[in-house]
Amino acid sequence: MEIKKINNYYELVLDGVNFVLDPPSVSKDKNIILTDISKNINYDKIFNSAGEYNVGDVYFWGFSNKNFITYLFDSKEGSLVYSKELSEETLKKIRMTKKEVEALFLVDFFDERMVSLFKPNLILTNKNIKLEKFQSSKGDKLKINLKKVDKLIFVLQ
Repeated sequence: MEIKKINNYYELVLDGVNFVLDPPSVSKDKNIILTDISKNINYDKIFNSAGEYNVGDVYFWGFSNKNFITYLFDSKEGSLVYSKELSEETLKKIRMTKKEVEALFLVDFFDERMVSLFKPNLILTNKNIKLEKFQSSKGDKLKINLKKVDKLIFVLQ
């Protein structure tokens, strides 16, 4: 898995498939993941609604929250939850699909319950957080094996 921060958005690579997460503008030639429900754009390679999808060998689900969509990605490399907010109802829906994930990517918020529920070995965030038993690191990109990482918080800056 690879993750990069580019200005005000992120690029995620799972199983060789590139995803652009919440870019300021969209183009049809990239796999775009949008979490803001109010944008209401969902066609071709632009994903902005609840549902079940796949691109290549990466399967992912969008779950509606109050104002945002939370995504659960699952691939041969591992699984990752990408979220900007999380309601109790959405949390339950994700847990029905996947009990544990290798990585959490939480932007603009942090909910420690997610760590105890999903038991990730990697937490990606844009917030400075500290958790017992987790090491911390910072940078604008990370390339890591999700199956081998052990208790890391990576702050994308």
